[in-house]
Amino acid sequence: MSSTNQVRASRLAGPLPIPAAEPAFLDAPVCPLCGHSETEKAFSDNGCVLYVCKVCDLFFVHPYPARSSQHQRVSSGTNGQIELLDLRRRYQGERLFYDRHFGLIAEEISGASSLLDVGCGTGNLLERLEAQANLHRAGIELNAQAARFARRTAGCAVWEMPFEAYHGGRQFDVITLINVLSHIPTFEGLFASLRTALLPGGKVIIRTSEMSRNVSRWNQIHWGIPDDLHFLGLGTLDYLCKKYGFVVTRRVRTPFELELFCRSRWEQMGRSKLQNIVKKLATRVPLALPALKSLYSAVLGRRLFVSFIVLMALPSNGDADRPGASASPGPRAGFDEENART
Repeated sequence: MSSTNQVRASRLAGPLPIPAAEPAFLDAPVCPLCGHSETEKAFSDNGCVLYVCKVCDLFFVHPYPARSSQHQRVSSGTNGQIELLDLRRRYQGERLFYDRHFGLIAEEISGASSLLDVGCGTGNLLERLEAQANLHRAGIELNAQAARFARRTAGCAVWEMPFEAYHGGRQFDVITLINVLSHIPTFEGLFASLRTALLPGGKVIIRTSEMSRNVSRWNQIHWGIPDDLHFLGLGTLDYLCKKYGFVVTRRVRTPFELELFCRSRWEQMGRSKLQNIVKKLATRVPLALPALKSLYSAVLGRRLFVSFIVLMALPSNGDADRPGASASPGPRAGFDEENART
Protein backbone atom coordinates (compact mmCIF):
# COMPACT_ATOMS: atom_id res chain seq x y z
CA MET A 1 0.00 0.00 0.00
CA SER A 2 1.33 3.42 -0.90
CA SER A 3 1.98 5.99 1.81
CA THR A 4 -0.99 8.08 0.55
CA ASN A 5 -3.34 5.12 0.83
CA GLN A 6 -1.98 4.37 4.30
CA VAL A 7 -2.93 7.88 5.47
CA ARG A 8 -6.40 7.58 3.93
CA ALA A 9 -6.94 4.21 5.58
CA SER A 10 -5.89 5.55 8.95
CA ARG A 11 -8.37 8.44 8.66
CA LEU A 12 -11.19 6.04 7.83
CA ALA A 13 -10.29 3.82 10.77
CA GLY A 14 -10.38 6.75 13.19
CA PRO A 15 -7.59 8.33 15.25
CA LEU A 16 -4.52 6.22 15.78
CA PRO A 17 -3.92 5.14 19.38
CA ILE A 18 -1.32 7.20 21.21
CA PRO A 19 1.63 5.00 22.17
CA ALA A 20 2.14 4.55 25.89
CA ALA A 21 4.80 6.89 27.23
CA GLU A 22 8.07 5.34 28.24
CA PRO A 23 8.59 5.10 32.00
CA ALA A 24 11.70 7.25 31.72
CA PHE A 25 9.57 10.03 30.22
CA LEU A 26 6.88 9.75 32.88
CA ASP A 27 9.49 9.89 35.62
CA ALA A 28 11.54 12.69 34.04
CA PRO A 29 12.58 15.17 36.75
CA VAL A 30 10.99 18.61 36.42
CA CYS A 31 12.52 21.60 38.18
CA PRO A 32 10.25 22.79 41.03
CA LEU A 33 11.35 26.40 40.49
CA CYS A 34 11.18 27.06 36.74
CA GLY A 35 9.21 24.00 35.58
CA HIS A 36 11.72 22.94 32.93
CA SER A 37 12.84 19.36 32.37
CA GLU A 38 16.26 20.31 31.01
CA THR A 39 18.22 18.75 33.86
CA GLU A 40 21.21 16.57 34.53
CA LYS A 41 22.06 14.23 37.37
CA ALA A 42 24.45 15.58 40.01
CA PHE A 43 24.72 12.56 42.33
CA SER A 44 22.72 10.06 44.41
CA ASP A 45 22.48 9.89 48.20
CA ASN A 46 20.17 8.28 50.76
CA GLY A 47 17.98 6.64 48.12
CA CYS A 48 17.37 9.88 46.19
CA VAL A 49 18.88 11.45 43.10
CA LEU A 50 19.95 15.10 43.12
CA TYR A 51 19.45 16.83 39.78
CA VAL A 52 20.55 20.27 38.63
CA CYS A 53 18.37 22.42 36.36
CA LYS A 54 20.14 23.76 33.28
CA VAL A 55 17.81 26.79 33.15
CA CYS A 56 17.77 28.22 36.71
CA ASP A 57 20.71 26.29 38.23
CA LEU A 58 18.62 24.86 41.10
CA PHE A 59 19.67 21.51 42.56
CA PHE A 60 16.64 19.42 43.63
CA VAL A 61 15.81 15.92 44.81
CA HIS A 62 13.95 13.43 42.66
CA PRO A 63 11.34 12.25 43.30
CA TYR A 64 10.22 15.64 44.65
CA PRO A 65 7.65 15.27 47.47
CA ALA A 66 4.23 16.84 47.63
CA ARG A 67 3.99 19.94 49.83
CA SER A 68 1.65 18.25 52.33
CA SER A 69 3.91 15.23 52.81
CA GLN A 70 6.95 17.44 53.42
CA HIS A 71 5.07 19.45 56.05
CA GLN A 72 3.96 16.23 57.72
CA ARG A 73 7.54 14.92 57.87
CA VAL A 74 8.82 18.11 59.46
CA SER A 75 5.95 18.49 61.92
CA SER A 76 6.16 14.88 63.07
CA GLY A 77 9.95 14.89 63.22
CA THR A 78 10.31 11.73 61.14
CA ASN A 79 11.75 11.22 57.69
CA GLY A 80 12.98 7.72 57.04
CA GLN A 81 16.35 7.38 58.72
CA ILE A 82 16.35 11.11 59.57
CA GLU A 83 15.10 11.86 63.06
CA LEU A 84 15.03 15.06 65.09
CA LEU A 85 17.84 15.32 67.57
CA ASP A 86 17.11 15.32 71.25
CA LEU A 87 15.87 18.86 71.85
CA ARG A 88 18.52 19.82 74.40
CA ARG A 89 21.29 18.57 72.14
CA ARG A 90 19.69 20.40 69.22
CA TYR A 91 19.55 23.58 71.30
CA GLN A 92 23.24 23.18 72.12
CA GLY A 93 24.00 22.85 68.40
CA GLU A 94 22.04 26.01 67.65
CA ARG A 95 23.90 27.85 70.41
CA LEU A 96 27.27 26.92 68.90
CA PHE A 97 26.04 27.87 65.42
CA TYR A 98 24.87 31.33 66.52
CA ASP A 99 28.07 31.85 68.47
CA ARG A 100 29.71 31.83 65.02
CA HIS A 101 27.08 33.63 62.96
CA PHE A 102 25.04 35.92 65.16
CA GLY A 103 27.25 38.93 64.42
CA LEU A 104 26.18 39.15 60.77
CA ILE A 105 22.51 38.85 61.70
CA ALA A 106 22.82 41.49 64.44
CA GLU A 107 24.32 43.95 61.92
CA GLU A 108 21.31 43.62 59.63
CA ILE A 109 18.59 43.88 62.27
CA SER A 110 19.96 46.90 64.05
CA GLY A 111 17.13 49.41 64.47
CA ALA A 112 14.36 46.95 63.56
CA SER A 113 11.21 46.97 65.68
CA SER A 114 9.88 43.52 64.74
CA LEU A 115 11.32 40.18 63.61
CA LEU A 116 9.87 36.85 62.51
CA ASP A 117 12.18 33.81 62.65
CA VAL A 118 10.89 31.18 60.22
CA GLY A 119 11.93 27.67 61.20
CA CYS A 120 13.11 28.90 64.59
CA GLY A 121 13.97 25.43 65.89
CA THR A 122 14.57 25.47 69.64
CA GLY A 123 14.58 29.27 69.74
CA ASN A 124 18.21 30.23 70.31
CA LEU A 125 18.15 33.16 67.87
CA LEU A 126 14.94 34.54 69.37
CA GLU A 127 16.40 34.11 72.85
CA ARG A 128 19.51 36.11 71.92
CA LEU A 129 17.36 38.89 70.52
CA GLU A 130 15.47 39.28 73.79
CA ALA A 131 18.18 41.73 74.88
CA GLN A 132 17.41 44.07 71.95
CA ALA A 133 15.19 46.81 73.30
CA ASN A 134 11.79 47.44 71.72
CA LEU A 135 12.06 44.46 69.36
CA HIS A 136 8.88 42.44 68.92
CA ARG A 137 9.89 38.82 68.33
CA ALA A 138 7.91 35.88 66.95
CA GLY A 139 8.76 32.51 65.44
CA ILE A 140 7.34 29.81 63.20
CA GLU A 141 8.22 26.17 63.82
CA LEU A 142 6.36 23.19 62.36
CA ASN A 143 7.56 20.61 64.86
CA ALA A 144 5.37 20.80 67.97
CA GLN A 145 8.05 19.65 70.44
CA ALA A 146 10.62 22.13 69.13
CA ALA A 147 7.99 24.91 69.14
CA ARG A 148 7.16 24.28 72.81
CA PHE A 149 10.87 24.28 73.66
CA ALA A 150 11.34 27.56 71.76
CA ARG A 151 8.47 29.24 73.59
CA ARG A 152 10.02 28.37 76.96
CA THR A 153 13.50 29.37 75.80
CA ALA A 154 12.69 32.65 74.05
CA GLY A 155 9.57 33.75 75.92
CA CYS A 156 7.71 34.85 72.80
CA ALA A 157 5.02 33.62 70.43
CA VAL A 158 5.97 30.64 68.23
CA TRP A 159 3.32 29.53 65.74
CA GLU A 160 3.05 25.94 64.52
CA MET A 161 2.18 26.38 60.87
CA PRO A 162 3.80 26.21 57.43
CA PHE A 163 5.12 29.65 56.53
CA GLU A 164 3.43 29.29 53.13
CA ALA A 165 0.11 29.38 55.04
CA TYR A 166 0.86 32.83 56.51
CA HIS A 167 -1.66 35.02 54.70
CA GLY A 168 -2.31 37.91 57.06
CA GLY A 169 -1.86 39.38 60.49
CA ARG A 170 1.18 41.26 61.68
CA GLN A 171 3.92 42.41 59.30
CA PHE A 172 7.60 42.49 60.24
CA ASP A 173 10.66 44.62 59.61
CA VAL A 174 12.86 41.52 59.36
CA ILE A 175 12.15 37.90 58.42
CA THR A 176 14.90 35.35 58.97
CA LEU A 177 15.24 31.96 57.28
CA ILE A 178 18.38 30.46 58.79
CA ASN A 179 19.16 27.02 57.35
CA VAL A 180 15.48 26.73 56.41
CA LEU A 181 15.15 27.56 52.70
CA SER A 182 16.05 24.05 51.51
CA HIS A 183 13.20 22.54 53.55
CA ILE A 184 10.37 24.67 52.09
CA PRO A 185 8.76 22.72 49.24
CA THR A 186 7.14 25.51 47.21
CA PHE A 187 8.84 28.69 46.07
CA GLU A 188 5.54 30.27 44.99
CA GLY A 189 4.08 29.89 48.47
CA LEU A 190 7.29 31.03 50.15
CA PHE A 191 7.67 34.29 48.24
CA ALA A 192 3.94 35.07 48.37
CA SER A 193 4.08 34.77 52.18
CA LEU A 194 7.27 36.85 52.34
CA ARG A 195 5.47 39.70 50.57
CA THR A 196 2.48 39.30 52.89
CA ALA A 197 4.51 39.23 56.11
CA LEU A 198 7.19 41.80 55.24
CA LEU A 199 6.74 45.50 55.94
CA PRO A 200 7.63 47.86 53.06
CA GLY A 201 11.38 48.43 53.17
CA GLY A 202 11.87 45.34 55.33
CA LYS A 203 14.60 42.72 54.99
CA VAL A 204 14.68 38.99 54.41
CA ILE A 205 17.79 37.36 55.89
CA ILE A 206 18.67 33.95 54.49
CA ARG A 207 21.46 31.59 55.40
CA THR A 208 21.69 28.68 52.96
CA SER A 209 23.95 26.67 50.65
CA GLU A 210 25.00 27.60 47.13
CA MET A 211 27.00 25.27 44.92
CA SER A 212 28.63 24.98 41.54
CA ARG A 213 27.70 22.36 38.97
CA ASN A 214 30.89 20.39 39.62
CA VAL A 215 29.89 19.80 43.26
CA SER A 216 30.77 16.31 44.48
CA ARG A 217 28.81 13.81 46.53
CA TRP A 218 31.80 13.98 48.91
CA ASN A 219 31.66 17.71 49.54
CA GLN A 220 29.54 16.69 52.53
CA ILE A 221 29.28 13.39 54.34
CA HIS A 222 25.64 13.96 55.23
CA TRP A 223 23.58 15.96 52.73
CA GLY A 224 20.30 15.61 54.59
CA ILE A 225 18.28 14.69 51.52
CA PRO A 226 15.38 14.16 51.13
CA ASP A 227 14.77 16.31 54.23
CA ASP A 228 16.65 19.03 52.34
CA LEU A 229 14.70 19.27 49.10
CA HIS A 230 16.81 21.67 47.07
CA PHE A 231 20.00 23.73 47.05
CA LEU A 232 20.77 26.97 45.26
CA GLY A 233 23.12 26.86 42.32
CA LEU A 234 25.43 29.80 41.75
CA GLY A 235 22.90 31.42 39.42
CA THR A 236 19.66 30.49 41.21
CA LEU A 237 19.43 33.53 43.47
CA ASP A 238 19.39 35.90 40.49
CA TYR A 239 16.62 33.80 38.92
CA LEU A 240 14.57 33.86 42.14
CA CYS A 241 14.88 37.62 42.51
CA LYS A 242 13.88 38.27 38.92
CA LYS A 243 10.90 35.90 39.11
CA TYR A 244 9.50 37.07 42.44
CA GLY A 245 10.49 40.75 42.46
CA PHE A 246 13.24 40.94 45.07
CA VAL A 247 16.69 42.49 45.07
CA VAL A 248 19.88 41.31 46.78
CA THR A 249 21.34 43.97 49.08
CA ARG A 250 24.04 41.81 50.63
CA ARG A 251 25.59 38.41 49.98
CA VAL A 252 28.49 36.87 51.87
CA ARG A 253 29.48 33.68 50.06
CA THR A 254 31.90 31.56 52.10
CA PRO A 255 33.63 28.41 50.78
CA PHE A 256 32.30 25.48 52.77
CA GLU A 257 35.78 24.42 53.85
CA LEU A 258 36.14 27.59 55.91
CA GLU A 259 32.97 26.71 57.81
CA LEU A 260 33.50 22.95 57.89
CA PHE A 261 36.76 23.03 59.82
CA CYS A 262 35.82 25.61 62.45
CA ARG A 263 36.66 24.10 65.82
CA SER A 264 33.23 24.89 67.31
CA ARG A 265 31.56 22.95 64.49
CA TRP A 266 33.58 19.87 65.42
CA GLU A 267 32.61 20.33 69.05
CA GLN A 268 28.97 20.13 67.98
CA MET A 269 27.83 16.51 68.39
CA GLY A 270 25.34 15.02 65.93
CA ARG A 271 23.35 11.86 65.22
CA SER A 272 26.17 9.46 64.32
CA LYS A 273 28.19 7.91 67.14
CA LEU A 274 31.05 7.17 64.75
CA GLN A 275 31.18 10.75 63.49
CA ASN A 276 31.09 12.02 67.07
CA ILE A 277 34.16 9.90 67.90
CA VAL A 278 35.99 11.28 64.85
CA LYS A 279 35.06 14.84 65.87
CA LYS A 280 36.43 14.36 69.38
CA LEU A 281 39.71 12.95 68.04
CA ALA A 282 40.11 15.77 65.52
CA THR A 283 39.70 18.43 68.22
CA ARG A 284 42.22 16.75 70.51
CA VAL A 285 44.99 15.84 68.06
CA PRO A 286 47.26 18.87 67.43
CA LEU A 287 47.05 20.33 63.90
CA ALA A 288 44.49 17.73 62.81
CA LEU A 289 41.88 20.26 61.70
CA PRO A 290 44.30 22.46 59.68
CA ALA A 291 45.62 19.33 57.93
CA LEU A 292 42.13 18.12 57.09
CA LYS A 293 41.19 21.57 55.82
CA SER A 294 44.22 21.69 53.50
CA LEU A 295 43.44 18.25 52.09
CA TYR A 296 39.76 19.05 51.55
CA SER A 297 40.59 22.39 49.88
CA ALA A 298 43.02 20.72 47.48
CA VAL A 299 40.61 17.98 46.40
CA LEU A 300 37.09 19.43 46.78
CA GLY A 301 37.51 23.13 47.54
CA ARG A 302 35.35 26.01 46.23
CA ARG A 303 32.53 23.85 44.93
CA LEU A 304 30.14 24.22 47.87
CA PHE A 305 29.47 27.50 49.68
CA VAL A 306 27.49 28.72 52.68
CA SER A 307 25.89 32.06 51.94
CA PHE A 308 24.50 34.86 54.07
CA ILE A 309 21.96 36.68 51.92
CA VAL A 310 19.86 39.79 52.51
CA LEU A 311 16.90 40.53 50.22
CA MET A 312 14.44 43.40 49.89
CA ALA A 313 11.14 43.26 48.01
CA LEU A 314 10.74 45.51 45.00
CA PRO A 315 7.45 47.45 45.03
CA SER A 316 4.57 45.61 43.39
CA ASN A 317 1.33 47.07 42.07
CA GLY A 318 -0.47 46.27 45.29
CA ASP A 319 2.13 47.85 47.56
CA ALA A 320 0.77 51.35 47.05
CA ASP A 321 -2.29 50.42 49.12
CA ARG A 322 -0.32 48.90 51.98
CA PRO A 323 0.27 50.91 55.18
CA GLY A 324 3.65 52.61 55.21
CA ALA A 325 4.31 52.02 51.53
CA SER A 326 5.22 55.65 50.92
CA ALA A 327 7.99 55.36 53.50
CA SER A 328 9.58 52.39 51.78
CA PRO A 329 13.21 53.07 50.97
CA GLY A 330 14.53 51.99 47.62
CA PRO A 331 17.10 49.21 47.41
CA ARG A 332 20.72 50.12 46.99
CA ALA A 333 22.03 50.10 43.46
CA GLY A 334 23.62 46.74 42.91
CA PHE A 335 24.48 44.89 46.10
CA ASP A 336 27.25 44.28 48.54
CA GLU A 337 28.77 40.92 47.65
CA GLU A 338 31.49 39.64 49.92
CA ASN A 339 33.43 36.46 49.28
CA ALA A 340 35.03 35.22 52.47
CA ARG A 341 38.54 33.97 51.76
CA THR A 342 40.26 33.69 55.09
